Amino acid sequence: MKTEKEKRVLVSDETTVEETSANANAKKIDADKLWHFAKGHKDSLIRYGGLILVLVVFAITTGGKLFSTYNMKTIVSQVTPLLIMSAGLIFVFAHGGMDISVGAVVGLCSLCSVYVLNDTGSLFLVLLTCILIAVACYVINGGASIFFKIMSTISSLAIMFAARGIVTYNVSQTDETIRFQNSSLVKIFSDNYGFMVASCVIIVVLAKVLFDYTKLGKQAKAIGDNPLGAAQSGANVNLVKMLCYVVAGVCVGVASVFAIARVGSVSENMGSGREMDVLIALILGGMSLSGGTRSKLSAAVIGSITYVLLSNGLSMSGVPTNYISLVKGILFLLIVLLTLRQSKNIRELPR
Repeated sequence: MKTEKEKRVLVSDETTVEETSANANAKKIDADKLWHFAKGHKDSLIRYGGLILVLVVFAITTGGKLFSTYNMKTIVSQVTPLLIMSAGLIFVFAHGGMDISVGAVVGLCSLCSVYVLNDTGSLFLVLLTCILIAVACYVINGGASIFFKIMSTISSLAIMFAARGIVTYNVSQTDETIRFQNSSLVKIFSDNYGFMVASCVIIVVLAKVLFDYTKLGKQAKAIGDNPLGAAQSGANVNLVKMLCYVVAGVCVGVASVFAIARVGSVSENMGSGREMDVLIALILGGMSLSGGTRSKLSAAVIGSITYVLLSNGLSMSGVPTNYISLVKGILFLLIVLLTLRQSKNIRELPR
């Protein structure tokens, strides 16, 4: 027979075991909740966590110089064209399309803008010309992809070669640098930082309305998830895709004016690498390459800022230029692996 003291000790031990087990289960439940939250909000964590990480790391490594007045102006001038391009091209990526011609289109628009401004002196005509040329390029790109059933990557590759060829030919035909004769006419696009910020805000707001509150944006995302389902729900798939390319063209045309105004002259490599800048910016912003309803316009905004801060931070921290490209490439692959998903949806309409 156990004494009362032994019974009390036994009960106490059992209670301790139960409490320990309960605490372990509670911790496991908390860990599961945290894991499910992180999994469900992966894109947002990448989007905002990446921006915060870049800010903290380079604020420390540059001794605060990252936020100097001069560097902030540089950041604004670099973010502006990238953000505007990304805000437009997200419409293309959202419906499952792909574009790698943006850099060459920027080069072609820049070339034409110099000729137009030198001949007419009209900034309005420069802006209009850039928009019309960019829209024409993207309409051809989208039309080839939609109506001739060519992969969007291939059609944009054709536009890239054609546009780059035109720029290269014109540059090679003259011994003089192709530049603005009166660069003060485009000064508002290169030196007025308030105008740059205001332009970004206006374009982002307009893009936000189109992307989230109109049929165009909603149907584009639905097509990215399931083209057949979107068509059966009443969406005109081909028209929606074409309009998305038009929106992208308008934004790329506007961004081209900011790009050429900042440089002032056109070379064979004008706009080169912009396609990767946009892709990396969108990926850093948490954009899924498969498009669909997970596409968020904030990916263009946060991603563009993060990308420019990353580039500036690496440069100011003393990282060699060659290694900066390597770091960008590694980050691109890493984020793609983190955001990649296997789509079980039907990606093509029956032909």
